[in-house]
Amino acid sequence: MRTKSDYTTPRLAGFSRTELMVVVAVVAVLSTLVLIGIGFSKEGRRRAQCRANLRQIGIALQLYTQDYRGLLPDCTASNPEFHGAVWPWDMHVNLVQQLENRGAKRSFLYCPSNAEMNDDRHWNFPTYSRGQTRVLGYVFLLKGVRDVPPELARLKLDGCGSRKPDAVELTMDATVNQSGDYTHIKGLSVDRSNHLSGQNPAGGNILFEDGHAAWRPFSEMKHQIVAQVVWDF
Repeated sequence: MRTKSDYTTPRLAGFSRTELMVVVAVVAVLSTLVLIGIGFSKEGRRRAQCRANLRQIGIALQLYTQDYRGLLPDCTASNPEFHGAVWPWDMHVNLVQQLENRGAKRSFLYCPSNAEMNDDRHWNFPTYSRGQTRVLGYVFLLKGVRDVPPELARLKLDGCGSRKPDAVELTMDATVNQSGDYTHIKGLSVDRSNHLSGQNPAGGNILFEDGHAAWRPFSEMKHQIVAQVVWDF
């Protein structure tokens, strides 16, 4: 005859301290991998949005050239309507308005990986200085933009020397350092490089004259503009 104890579910043996430590360690590793994956995913989305921003800027500049006999904006002193940029990521308010009129709205003019730059202090920079510029999130290689050397100033969308339009940089992420520091740019408009990875940028998106945008790793960049600060692309 069976007793009550015959129907009792036997107790399972408990985990040992070592087994628990192993489980905790595995969970910690998995959690770290998940967090890293989420981080890469977020940055991946930001890079994709950044490329989309630059393509929209490229469309606006192409539309501008169609309206002005194939010429890109002239930012030299001989054209006071657009002159007055202080750094390569500055644009005269009139030129910014031209870009906005052709579809490159304010949200397209700042990199999402450096979203804090898209604030009223940068956008309404004339309020804080005597100039007529807006501090944007991208670098523009246009004739007359301060610190852009003549050999880098783009006049038309027809290439440069032996390079075709699909290989000539026009607008790009702000990848800039001051005294070797990419994380803090001193001045009236304090900010940093876009797409930082630790103390250095991971790279940057570049808009080319033919209108396409592509990512360039930081390891493939070199100093291109050397002034108060150094710009890489």
